[in-house]
Amino acid sequence: MVKKIKLILLSVSVIGILSLPAYADLVPMSWGFPTFSQDSTLSNFEQDFGFNTDFELSSVSFPTSGSSMFDSSFPTITQISNKTSMAGVIRYSTQHESTQFSYPWISIGFSPVPSMGFL
Repeated sequence: MVKKIKLILLSVSVIGILSLPAYADLVPMSWGFPTFSQDSTLSNFEQDFGFNTDFELSSVSFPTSGSSMFDSSFPTITQISNKTSMAGVIRYSTQHESTQFSYPWISIGFSPVPSMGFL
């Protein structure tokens, strides 16, 4: 008798579950254009400084011999060279790069994070 009651209850519950109406629940449709963007900036500053000094001294003297007045008539030749140079350079450069990628995205069901499409 207990088996029959269990079988009847099981049959009634299966018939009750199968007789419920079927329905679908969709989230509202969403769409958009997600965008991937990347920005980069490069700055460069250079400063160079140079200082140079060149000092040269040269003397040429001809030897004289004898006591005559004409023997000592050759002069001594002296040359002096003094050069100074200075250079300064300042360089500055900046570079800015920007990249953007956008793609269409449509979702009819639940999709909290859209995919990139190509991943």
